[in-house]
Formats: sequence, C-alpha cells, structure tokens
Amino acid sequence: MPMTTTHALLPVAVAIAFCNRPFPWRLIIVAAAASAAPDVDGLFKHFLGVMPNSIWSHRGATHSLFVALAAGGLAVPFHRWLGVRPLSAGVLVALAMASHGLLDMMTDSGLAVAYLWPVSSVRLFADWRPLHSTPVHLTHLASLLSARLLSEVRQLIAPLFLAAFAIRGFRMLRGAPLW
Repeated sequence: MPMTTTHALLPVAVAIAFCNRPFPWRLIIVAAAASAAPDVDGLFKHFLGVMPNSIWSHRGATHSLFVALAAGGLAVPFHRWLGVRPLSAGVLVALAMASHGLLDMMTDSGLAVAYLWPVSSVRLFADWRPLHSTPVHLTHLASLLSARLLSEVRQLIAPLFLAAFAIRGFRMLRGAPLW
C-alpha cells in the first residue's frame, strides 16, 4: 500500500499542475490531510480492539467513497478560510480523500478496499494493480521503510510530479489560465 505521506503528496502535485499563484495553501494542506486521513483506521485495531474482518478495520469504511463525500461536505462551510468557492472546497477535499481508496485498490498486496461502503461491504481490488507494496513488520521497520520509500519514489512520487510539472509547463506555453 502507498505510505500515508505518499497519499498526501497527490493534492500537492495537483496544485502544482493547476493552481494559480499564490497557491491556496490552506486548501492544499487540508486536502493533503484528507487524502492521508483514511489510514486512521489502522489504529482502530490497536486502540479499539476492532477485528480484522470488520468493516471498521484497515481499508474498510474510512477508505470509502461515501466517507470522502462526507469529508467534502464538511469542507464546504470553511470555503472562505480555505480561499476558494464552496463547490471547489467540497469537490477538491472529496477528490483528495477518494484518491486514497483508489490508490490502495491498485496495490498488489494487503487487504482489498471497501470503496462502495455503505452501499456494499464487499472489498475491492482494481483489475490493474501496478503498485508494488510490501507489508511492514516491526522487526525490520527501518530497512523496509527505506526500501518502500525508494519503491514509491520510483512508482508514484517521481511520475506524479513529472506529470504535474509537464502539465503546468504545457499550460504556461499555451498561455492558458492556470486554474
């Protein structure tokens, strides 16, 4: 699975590709937090005793499209503070959070994702799963994290930011408004 920090970089790359300057930093920070937030369910097992098969276990309800839409709805009243219009605040936060479940569905290991909860509790993987991930065990934490980080830089982070800068450059060459 992508590391939580990798999920949070997606809104930053989108901002580079499409935002005018100055960037709406409050919105970018909130969107980054929203895109990483579904992984809070990893703590449920340890602190709340949630069973691994529960919808509240890792990659369960918190990774769903419904929860992402709810988070977007919560962002709407704060649109002025975020520096954008109400619809922009809601849509951007919802998309950021929804991207987490989509990326997790594209991994080749771990649990499937309850992306359609509460409509369905069935956990899903994408048909195309190009993201390689390895489980992190506490005994080899440091070496596994460094290997995972290198893998994610190669598979996700570098391509994501190369695409973001390419889109921004193309838009600047065309003279298009940058948002």
